[in-house]
Amino acid sequence: MLDLSTGYLQALLWSAALWLALPLTVSLCAGREASFHDSKDREARALNLGFWLFEALALGPVLWLFSFFGLGVGQHQPASTQIDGLSEQTLSFMLSFLLALWLGDGIATLRHRLEHTRYLWPIHAWHHTVDASDWLQTHRHHPCSRIIAFFCEVVLLALMLDVFFGTIPWPAMLLAMACRRAYAIWLHAGSDWGMDLWIARLIVLPGHHRAHHAGAPIYSGMFHHWDVFFAVWGKGPSLYRLKAVRNISAD
Repeated sequence: MLDLSTGYLQALLWSAALWLALPLTVSLCAGREASFHDSKDREARALNLGFWLFEALALGPVLWLFSFFGLGVGQHQPASTQIDGLSEQTLSFMLSFLLALWLGDGIATLRHRLEHTRYLWPIHAWHHTVDASDWLQTHRHHPCSRIIAFFCEVVLLALMLDVFFGTIPWPAMLLAMACRRAYAIWLHAGSDWGMDLWIARLIVLPGHHRAHHAGAPIYSGMFHHWDVFFAVWGKGPSLYRLKAVRNISAD
């Protein structure tokens, strides 16, 4: 019989803490906490927080179910050996984290490009109905969009990492997901940092993402080279313009 007690509740609590603490922390650091008190668009903000709460209560337990059925958690862990002062386990964790961060962004970029095509735009347009400089709308997405993202950026990523490492490095993968989530919140925090620096050529900054919401074909969430990579295929999915947004209510 499946035990839905201790492990499930721990996953639920950790997920809720992560998903709700990250946006608050990032917003405080970015000076965007006023969004909590702004009376304008209160209904839209409540809906955005509802989406966050849904993900907080859903994703952790789902990942726990994956681990419960033995998809790589704690399996095939090599004995820890020292390599130049760092254990093999530590090096493996660092490598799997960086690979999960990089591949996760690549998969998300492709998914984002496809959501700007004619067939998926109606569900992605939900995200474009509100201001890109409001961190509360980071995860204002249609439920179907979140299902697509889950199977692409969690299930597919886990399977790809399993091919590389012979097991799914869940701790490193979850840390990479948390970093990408925090980065996405920062992209919507209204910051103007870095746009005149050399780093703006390498990574996506809040200014780039505001330009995306204004119509620029910038799909990647962290690394610019993914846009260049997918552009090699040809023009690829063009940015579906925001003409349909006016016909979609904020809710």
